[in-house]
Amino acid sequence: MVNERNDTTGAGRPASLILIEQSGAKHQIPQVSCVSGMAGAEQAMRHPGLHLREVKVVSQHRAIARWKAGERGWRRVV
Repeated sequence: MVNERNDTTGAGRPASLILIEQSGAKHQIPQVSCVSGMAGAEQAMRHPGLHLREVKVVSQHRAIARWKAGERGWRRVV
């Protein structure tokens, strides 16, 4: 498990969770770390009431992870 306080890979840096709806509307949600952003992304993708087409975790203007919705569910993209 990653400890946010002593991780040297940057996981403890502030991040943003970006949710992009099917309509194209974007919601940027500040996160205390990349770890909490990844957890938030997972939670958003599992929420049945949200109509999302893309989920991103961004830190220091760099995408840490990105997922797109498809016919067979969510897939991680590079």
